[in-house]
Amino acid sequence: LESPIELVAALDESDKAAKIKELVTEIAELSDQVTARFDGSNARRPSFGVAKAGEQPRVFFAGLPMGHEFTSLILALLQVSGYAPKVSDEVLNQIKGLNLKSNFDVFVSLSCHNCPDVVQALNLIAIYNPDATATMIDGGFFQEEVEERKILAVPMLFQDNEHIGQGRMTLEEIIAKLDSNSAEKDAALLNAKDAFDVLVIGGGPAGGTAAIYAARKGIKTGIVAERFGGQVMDTMDIENFTTIKKTVGPKFAQDMEAHVREYGVDIMNLQRVSKITGADQTANGLVEVELENGAKLESKTIILSTGARWREMNVPGEAEYRTRGVAYCPHCDGPLFKGKRVAVIGGGNSGVEAAIDLAGIVEHVTLVEFDTKLRADQVLQDKLNSLSNTTVIT
Repeated sequence: LESPIELVAALDESDKAAKIKELVTEIAELSDQVTARFDGSNARRPSFGVAKAGEQPRVFFAGLPMGHEFTSLILALLQVSGYAPKVSDEVLNQIKGLNLKSNFDVFVSLSCHNCPDVVQALNLIAIYNPDATATMIDGGFFQEEVEERKILAVPMLFQDNEHIGQGRMTLEEIIAKLDSNSAEKDAALLNAKDAFDVLVIGGGPAGGTAAIYAARKGIKTGIVAERFGGQVMDTMDIENFTTIKKTVGPKFAQDMEAHVREYGVDIMNLQRVSKITGADQTANGLVEVELENGAKLESKTIILSTGARWREMNVPGEAEYRTRGVAYCPHCDGPLFKGKRVAVIGGGNSGVEAAIDLAGIVEHVTLVEFDTKLRADQVLQDKLNSLSNTTVIT
């Protein structure tokens, strides 16, 4: 720790409060730089806040930050004490310049691998902007509030009790939501870029690989991506990538980004292409790529690697009930359906894996496949058929 910090707990008489008190006490015993107090005034109990010594907490944990959120706790302790985060000075200045007086709440489940990114981003905003507070809320600790707000997907983000987003979001994405001028600022920076030799559109594994191959030849290369990493960011276990026995999607994407940047590739993240004009239609003979924010990029060549998304059923109610009962991530959202009956649509590997995962949490899983038989690997089908609380409809 860079400087003394305080853990300030607001407790009640519940068993959950006793667990938080135990955690706070144990952390304080690990370092003479940490002081524990149990006189917190936070209305949401049980919870605890992290603050620099002598200051009021702005980073709060309503629940036990274990599981995937343990990293969020460790980073909060370090960063509140003054440990520098691994983000650019430009991003930190954006945070400091945000004109807001807001309380941010993010509902999570401890098995959600997408939630920590949102929690850690909000914590940074609260640490570097004195007018903001951030609270991680474990849905398992505050089930009544989850039901009252009809939260059926995590992470779910609120600003001053108003819903502003759900699902995996990066720090830059959240800042863009909060800074009304961010699109104009981005457009100005993008318009100032020189022409590329190769511009890759899409930031998944295919786009990243294409960029590496181009950049290794000494070609000036850029990537335009709505979300670098692509759908792999929503994937939990990856066990079929040669030479890597097992990894998780977010870690795979993080390693891929580091690999791509090693070759000097210009990654333009959080950007969506709206129009492409061929070289034969421009005055300078370069391909023109227009983005949704109005910026225009030029390149001698473009590579399209736009990837895949979750398949949609295109049935009435699907869009209206997304994050309100229609979900795509069993690891993230599964705990919110504990004890309930759920349906999984799709009999491929992803669908059967989701059904297997959910069977350990919910009362019963019905898997629906439009074909006459499942298409998943036989080993997955055998596992599914061995479970007593699953039904398959083909």
